[in-house]
Amino acid sequence: MEFKRKPRSYKELPIRYSEYDVLHRKEKTGQLNGLLRVQEFRQDDDHTFVAEDMIESEIDDILSIADEIYKTFGITYRAEFSTRPEDFMGDIELWDEAEAVLKKILDKRYGEGNYEINEGDGAFYGPKIDLQIKDALGREWQCGTIQLDFQLPRNFELKYIAQDGSEQTPVVIHRAIFGSLERFIGIIIENFKGAFPFWMSPYQVAIVPIRPEHNEYAKKVAQTLKGLHIRVEADYSDNNMKQKIKKFKNYKDPYILVLGDKEMENGTVSINLRGSNKQLNDIPLSTFIDMCLTMNREHSLELIDKKPE
Repeated sequence: MEFKRKPRSYKELPIRYSEYDVLHRKEKTGQLNGLLRVQEFRQDDDHTFVAEDMIESEIDDILSIADEIYKTFGITYRAEFSTRPEDFMGDIELWDEAEAVLKKILDKRYGEGNYEINEGDGAFYGPKIDLQIKDALGREWQCGTIQLDFQLPRNFELKYIAQDGSEQTPVVIHRAIFGSLERFIGIIIENFKGAFPFWMSPYQVAIVPIRPEHNEYAKKVAQTLKGLHIRVEADYSDNNMKQKIKKFKNYKDPYILVLGDKEMENGTVSINLRGSNKQLNDIPLSTFIDMCLTMNREHSLELIDKKPE
């Protein structure tokens, strides 16, 4: 085990081991459900080793990160506290201590009674906090989880040297925030119905030259946007303009630029807005670029402002 490879000091704690790796779960065939329930998935798995007096601050930080991530995607969640199961491992006294710590954290963060207690549904090695997210159909899925483990470090005889020189056993916090990445992506796709915010859209701008003679200008516009890290797709085919626009509307690109004689002559663009029948005509390309960069920048600044101190 990585923690046990060398002597550890209290000065090193917390020690966090994180990985994104492939996991497998033998789900019954009838339970498989798109991206939401699969047999092979990836998880943002983490095991953090802490001293007992670090538990509250570490879990509070994890919940703050979960808040930041979920709010970024416009997702709300509820916390669920799962207690000692019948097939628990270890001493009841340690379980009581672990459950009391988690209850204190939840009461402080959400208020007493503002979370659900799921009696007997903890992991065999410790109680846990599950973060339940609703999809577009109102179904709840467990994504994030924070599990407090006093048992396994004792079973593996893990030790660190405390400030007073004594040997102490660390506590392990098992945590995932996205949980199954496939499930989280599936929930996001359904919640947005494929119409992602500008910053998140796979392609942010679609370009439709009206006729083949407008392709050269369309390529220059596409090259300019790509040079500014704006994600662009274009249709330079001989298909009818309405067919091209309909295709990109089905793709739910936020903006569709329609380029013809007037736009090519004036160095402008005409913009079809997603979810609207409105078209903004003859907009200077520089104005459109500023609009795109502002939306990307504002989201980046919002994320920076949200970062915990």
